[in-house]
Amino acid sequence: MDLKTFADDDFDSKKWINRAWSVSGNQEKEVFVSNAVTRLQLYMKQLTNSLDETTTQIVNSVPRILQDASSLQVEGALLQQKLVTLEQQVQGVEQQTGQSIESLQRIDRLKSRLETAASALREADKWAALATSLEDILEAGVPTSGDKLAELSEQVAAMTASLEVLSDAPDYEFKRVQLETLYNRLEAAVSPPLIDALTQMDAERTCAYVSLYRGMGRGRSAARCWRRAAATRLAADWRRAHAHSTRLLARMLTDDGERQVEWLSTVLQAETPLTELMRLYTDVLLSLDPSPTKIVSASFKLCQSPEEGMTLLVDLKTDTDELVSSIRAIIDAPRPNKETLPTSILRELGRVIYVPLRELMPKYTELQAQLFLANLEASQLKEQEDLLEYSRALLSVAERCEGWLGAAYARGRTIAGDVIAPFYAPAVESLASAMLSLINSHSRRIETKFLAAVTAGRSTGVLSESFPAALALEAAAAELLRVLAARQEVETGGENPEHPLEDLRSLLLDSDAQRAEPPGLPPSTNGLQRAREQLRALARAVLRNPVDVQLDKIPQLAVWHNNDALSTDLPDFALSPQEYITEIGQYLMTLPQHLEMHLPEKQAPWQFLSEVCTHTCEVYAEKILNIRNMDALGTKRCLTDIVYLSSVVEDLGTSITPALKNLEKSLRAAAPGHNES
Repeated sequence: MDLKTFADDDFDSKKWINRAWSVSGNQEKEVFVSNAVTRLQLYMKQLTNSLDETTTQIVNSVPRILQDASSLQVEGALLQQKLVTLEQQVQGVEQQTGQSIESLQRIDRLKSRLETAASALREADKWAALATSLEDILEAGVPTSGDKLAELSEQVAAMTASLEVLSDAPDYEFKRVQLETLYNRLEAAVSPPLIDALTQMDAERTCAYVSLYRGMGRGRSAARCWRRAAATRLAADWRRAHAHSTRLLARMLTDDGERQVEWLSTVLQAETPLTELMRLYTDVLLSLDPSPTKIVSASFKLCQSPEEGMTLLVDLKTDTDELVSSIRAIIDAPRPNKETLPTSILRELGRVIYVPLRELMPKYTELQAQLFLANLEASQLKEQEDLLEYSRALLSVAERCEGWLGAAYARGRTIAGDVIAPFYAPAVESLASAMLSLINSHSRRIETKFLAAVTAGRSTGVLSESFPAALALEAAAAELLRVLAARQEVETGGENPEHPLEDLRSLLLDSDAQRAEPPGLPPSTNGLQRAREQLRALARAVLRNPVDVQLDKIPQLAVWHNNDALSTDLPDFALSPQEYITEIGQYLMTLPQHLEMHLPEKQAPWQFLSEVCTHTCEVYAEKILNIRNMDALGTKRCLTDIVYLSSVVEDLGTSITPALKNLEKSLRAAAPGHNES
């Protein structure tokens, strides 16, 4: 039997008895219970005996454990006492040997000082001999043979090492100044032959002189001599050229680029050959005579037209890109232990490369503005007697502006990439300003013609030439605004290149321009918006003029008062709309077909109809309120006119205004017999 079952925390005696009974087979209950009780009693007796034996063993072993613990305690105390005694002995030994150790240390320091003094004396003697020897060499002249130069290099290196040993000597500063003076004289003496060797690309002689420079600790001076010799050679090649151009300059600089890197690495033993080559290119571009900027400026002055000037700028950018690509090919060429070029060196070189283009970029703005204005002149925009035809001509030009701007911006990007915006925006403003001037001038002509017609009583509203002319001119202003906004979305943004030689923002713009916000819409946009609103108002004024002419008659009509008593009793159906309101109704009813003649397909006439109807109702209500001493018959006539106008307005798909509707209710309330009507 498994006794672990009885030790469980969730032991349930009923469940255990039922489970035991279920596995007992067909055994009688009394027999099963008797057997189970007997077995449990036997297990209890065995468990009790086992517990008694274990308890007896534990009780017997406790005294022995206590005795062992006591022995360990005594041994620990003895060990602690021995450790204290040992510590006292060590302290005594240290006290006895401390003075001896200090004496040994003083002796060692004295020995070191004596050795240093002896070495300093030897180095001082060596220094004096080397200095005298170098003085003699400088007086007699620096040798030019390879063996003599090698010996001189070893001597110079020895002097440099000797000075380092004498760093603690009292006259160290004097010796340092003396050595610096000797090295300056030596460098002045060997610089000309070194430059001559570099110019002739004589590797053997150059190596000898470079070793001498490195012995003096002046390896950078040797690199400067190489840069001076290489720049002189390239400048001479440039002067001998028959035709100077940026393309020739690119080929001249990069033809032996890899050879120069190899020369710098092996002969000059430069740690940063690519950096030295980039410095050479910078120096060469700054020292060329004639300079690339002068050559390009002279070529630009010979251009006979804006198109030629633009072509020159595009070619200049192409040649500049070719030069940059050639330099990048040298930089990116695979080589062991490839160096990382400082960004400042690349930016300095890039600024020098882009000087010609940077100097001519303001000219781009002038050229592009001239091309835009030439497009306007080519459009033959000459003022015509026919107002509508000139408005349509301006609308056609506004539609073509999108193509002009797109082509100009695409060409501008080929010249200056995303940096073209500050130079391109003023040219766009010149085009927008010219178009605004034309629109405003023609708008004044239309308005003058309309006012003259009104004064002469000849204005016919939708049938006048002023209305379609103003409508077309408003469409021209709206189209130009749409084009400018659409181009602004296309021309906004741009990528920031990672390579310093391709970061045109820092290469073509000054610091203020780099910090400036990107140019937005042209300033003339506000003027175009105002012109559009004025033209819209003018077109609606022309459209409403026949209505206003008739409505102005209302307060002066005699039909509103002084009617006889017999006429007052006339029934409502006997009254008909008066002439002024029928004139208005006829004009409103003819508007849809006339408006469709002047509106484009995408612009429905409903908006114009709704505005004219609303205006008619509002002004009509105001004019009725200005009538004085309206009698009963006059009130009936006015109600008849209002009903007629309401039916016309409803036929046109709208309704009278609340003000006119309330006025009608008031008049009906005041009219006699209004309840019967």
